[in-house]
Amino acid sequence: MKWLSNFQKGIKELIVENQFLLYLFVFLVAFFVYLWIQSMPSFLDPDSFYHLKMSKLIAERGIIIDFPWLQFTVLKEYYVDHHFLYHIFAIPFINIFGDFAGFKLYTVILATIFIVLSYAFFKKYKIKYAELFALILLSSAAFLYRISLAKATAFSLIILFLGIYCVFRKKYIWLFLLSFFYVWSYGGFLLILVMAILYCLSVVIYNTFIERPLWLKLNKLKIFNYFICFIKNLFAKENIKILGITIIGIFLGIVLNPYFPKNLYFDWQQLVQIGLINYRGIVNVGGEWYPYKISELFTDGGVAIIFSIVVLILFFIFYKKQKTESIFFFLTTLLFLLLTLKSKRYVEYFIPFLVYFSAFSLSFILEKVNLKEFLNNLKKDSWFLGKLASFVLIYLIIVSFCIMAKDLYYTRQSFKGGFKLDFLKGPAEYLKNNAQAGEIIMHTDWDDFPMLFYYNDKNYYIVGLDPTFMYKYNPELYNLFADITMAKKSDNLSQTIEKNFNARYFIVNRERVQLVKNLQNDGNFVKVYEDKDGDIYKIQK
Repeated sequence: MKWLSNFQKGIKELIVENQFLLYLFVFLVAFFVYLWIQSMPSFLDPDSFYHLKMSKLIAERGIIIDFPWLQFTVLKEYYVDHHFLYHIFAIPFINIFGDFAGFKLYTVILATIFIVLSYAFFKKYKIKYAELFALILLSSAAFLYRISLAKATAFSLIILFLGIYCVFRKKYIWLFLLSFFYVWSYGGFLLILVMAILYCLSVVIYNTFIERPLWLKLNKLKIFNYFICFIKNLFAKENIKILGITIIGIFLGIVLNPYFPKNLYFDWQQLVQIGLINYRGIVNVGGEWYPYKISELFTDGGVAIIFSIVVLILFFIFYKKQKTESIFFFLTTLLFLLLTLKSKRYVEYFIPFLVYFSAFSLSFILEKVNLKEFLNNLKKDSWFLGKLASFVLIYLIIVSFCIMAKDLYYTRQSFKGGFKLDFLKGPAEYLKNNAQAGEIIMHTDWDDFPMLFYYNDKNYYIVGLDPTFMYKYNPELYNLFADITMAKKSDNLSQTIEKNFNARYFIVNRERVQLVKNLQNDGNFVKVYEDKDGDIYKIQK
């Protein structure tokens, strides 16, 4: 078997010497994993239809400044395409490969780029076992689900982590450009400023607690010196420069914007009203805005969380070996953990930062602690303990790969419960052919809008994208809409809908049995269309 050993050694040397092969390997693995997941004929999130439609409209009509399709929301007057660059970059894929195939391929490419970018990040910082951490990031169920949404998730992560790299490496021009274009790419653009702030704080913590650990000497004079040192590091020239450039980039991105000044009001709604305050106790918001239970997060986080718990213990044991970067990723992980426990959607940031924290922290520790040498020494001291440690390590590796395979499989299976690509196509096309242009259509749920909008932009609708936009437009009108669609109001429906919503057509999910009964009992609704996705009732007097 000597030939086999020599062959394996030769392949290993070839791969190590030729970094291109490593990057190609990571790219191909990530690409085909995401392609396999996206091969299902559905979207995981209804907003994917909206993003696809926006890319098509921009390609046909240019920048969409006005948005009359949501008549009873603040977006009617204050619409901003806060994913503008994301939509722009999707256009070539749609034009070449078609709507659904192109948009799914676009999602695959973006997700793959983020994994390769992360791998390159690890290699740049000489992170040990970089391939392992790229694999953990790729296969974590919670993150795999979020990055597989045909939304701007991966697009945002790419820009954000490029920005973090620029902060680390003091590449100020690129940091400015990324801060500027992040505003044009993603509604949560303030994240790049948060990253800059946390990096500066990490520098201060490192300089004050690790490089010069004054906190160990707890007399009054030293505490005062510690405080002076902390303040001095906080307002260091480099920190001010990083924050200043990031703020200027964001400011110019807001002002030099095709939607200025409407974007000021919209950003307030998006970032504060929806992102921070959130009206989930008042309006029926999407599931991503509800808290993530710790037990579910632990299960969905898979290997990433299991591995990070071990690393976290080592992080505090070997705190003197940590550097600014690992401290930064510890702080960002803690931030996004708190946000994730508030709203599930932040898991798309929590998991990547968790993996980065594990990678950097463990690598800094292993610079001084040789794992292989440790195991060999353990075997010399105690044959039993050495064998036990080796067995546990092998067992954990096998279990980890099993968990990864399970997470990949179940993420793909989740597409079966997603939104079929032709969902609501029939009702939308019926209205397109029979309703008047610009006529307002009543519909059962706010998340019906993206599909209706994709298949029929000739008509206008009640509410969509987020119910908060309607609630902020008119709380009483939103409550009326909710009472009608949830069958809490049953009297004078035809008059109420015509008077308050100026609508004659009503698309009804047939699962709303009581709502259907209410319409039939009203006496002024006639069913004019039906299929597997829903029925259309028309007011006729």
